[in-house]
Amino acid sequence: MGTLSSLIEVNQLEMRYGLTRAVQGTSFSIGPGESVGLLGPNGAGKTSTLKALLGLYPVSKGSVTVFGHGPGSVAALKKIGFAPEEGCPPDYLTGQEYLQFVASLKFRSHTGTPEVSELLNYFELDPKKSVRDYSKGMRRRLILAQALMARPELVILDEPLNGLDPLMIIKLRERLNQTTQQGAALLYSSHILSEVEKCCNRVIIMKDGRIVLDQSLQKLIQEFGSVENAFSRSVGTA
Repeated sequence: MGTLSSLIEVNQLEMRYGLTRAVQGTSFSIGPGESVGLLGPNGAGKTSTLKALLGLYPVSKGSVTVFGHGPGSVAALKKIGFAPEEGCPPDYLTGQEYLQFVASLKFRSHTGTPEVSELLNYFELDPKKSVRDYSKGMRRRLILAQALMARPELVILDEPLNGLDPLMIIKLRERLNQTTQQGAALLYSSHILSEVEKCCNRVIIMKDGRIVLDQSLQKLIQEFGSVENAFSRSVGTA
C-alpha cells in the first residue's frame, strides 16, 4: 500500500459520530507529486477522511500518519496547505492583513511578504478591501490563496471551486499543476468531475464510507472512458 516516500498513510481508518460509522476500513497512501481526486456522493465519507488527516476529529479505529507524524501534529500541519469547503476569514481584516497573518504563522518572520503580494495579485484580490466587503467568490479566492502560502508540500482542497468563475477555475488549475510539478502532493475533494479529470493523475471514489475505486487516471480512462463514467458505475447510479 505505502512506501517510505509516502506523505499520507491511512490504514483501516474508521471514523464514528456516535453510532454512525462515516468511514469504514479505509486504506490508501499518497506520495510526493501525486494529485489525487477524492470523489463520492454526499455522505460518502470524504470530508470525514479529510478531518482525520488534519486531526480535526479523532480517529475511531485504524491509523493515520501525515509526513510520518500523527494527524494534527504541528510538524505535519506546517507542511500542509488546507482550504476548507466553508472558510471564514476574519471579516474585519483586509485581504492583505489576513494573508500577512497566515504568512507570519508559516514563515515566523516577514520573509513571506513578497509571497503575500504575489498571491493577492494572482487571485485578483484587492489588498486594501476588508474581507467583509469581499464577494463570495473573492472570499473563496482568499481561502485558496492562504492554502498555497509558503509552498506547502501537501495541498488539501475541499470543494475548492465553490463561487469561482470559469477564468479563475482555469487559473487555479494552472497553479495546482505547477505546485504538483514542483513535487507537492494534492488531495482534491470535489463534485466537479470534469475538473478532477483535468487536475488529477489518480482518482479515489468512496461510497458509504468505503473506497470502491482507486486507480490512476490513465487506467481509469482506459477502462471507463471518463471520470464521470467511472463515478456513475462505482456508486451505482447507472
